[in-house]
Amino acid sequence: MTLSLPIVRRTILAAAIAGLLAACQSVPVKSGFTPEQIAVLQSEGFVDTGPDWELTLNERLLFGVNESALRPEQIERISTMAHRLQSVGIATARVEGHTDSTGSDAYNLTLSQARAEAVAAPMQANGMRFTPDQIVGRGESLPISPNDTPEGRQDNRRVVVIVEPQ
Repeated sequence: MTLSLPIVRRTILAAAIAGLLAACQSVPVKSGFTPEQIAVLQSEGFVDTGPDWELTLNERLLFGVNESALRPEQIERISTMAHRLQSVGIATARVEGHTDSTGSDAYNLTLSQARAEAVAAPMQANGMRFTPDQIVGRGESLPISPNDTPEGRQDNRRVVVIVEPQ
């Protein structure tokens, strides 16, 4: 049986279109996140660190010395971020607070926990869920800059939001 050329062309074209449509489906990619989730994570400033994505909230003056309170504009930004994450099915994260090296280890641990809780609160208010072990104070144990300058100490007074695939 011989097929006519138009039938063969239509069959090949239909197979190609089916393949393209299948490739466009929203399926999790290698990272465990969908392309839509990755787009939102990137637009919010998260960075792919391997198995998870991290957002370091260390904008200048995120936290002053010995402070854990957020300013209204920071609360608004965190709330918006949480709402966007929720909109693409990212409903939880880990929130880690950090301090510089001034103060005692015990004080810094308590302060870093308060910072983590301050960032988690507007996220929770916007629908994200956390278990107690997902809101963690790390104290001064993981600096990102040397603590021997005012700028370095400011960098270390931060909160990191970590999102892992579910």
